[in-house]
Amino acid sequence: MTGALEKRGLHARWKGVDYRLERKGSGWVLQTDRATAGFEKAAFTKHAPERFERKIDPTEKLECFRISHAGVYRRIAVELSPSNQGRVMAVTKDPRAPENGFDSFERDAWVKLIPADDRDLRITETRTPVPAPWLTAPGGRP
Repeated sequence: MTGALEKRGLHARWKGVDYRLERKGSGWVLQTDRATAGFEKAAFTKHAPERFERKIDPTEKLECFRISHAGVYRRIAVELSPSNQGRVMAVTKDPRAPENGFDSFERDAWVKLIPADDRDLRITETRTPVPAPWLTAPGGRP
């Protein structure tokens, strides 16, 4: 499930498929980790996986959305982020957290690394529609 969390952020749908949406220079690109028709291999980045990109025409209209994840762990609402070794990082302000194995994180907040497949963890993905950033604000800021 950590792979699912890694797809959080801004996305756009092109030809029925969802792709990561990234600002690049003065424009925007769709990104994927797989060789895909219509995409070009991105410039090499040290320690980064191979990527392919498709430039977005400034007048192109695509369905855009932001993906986020929330969760519940042992009846405690948590904010989730990807971690390593098949785990997710869960952060909460729920005062019951310490008795459920969470460590102090910052004032009134606790953190715990939880295996993504833990049977006590429920993850919900939310897709929030957003306007295409290159069509809305000057400079294309979402």
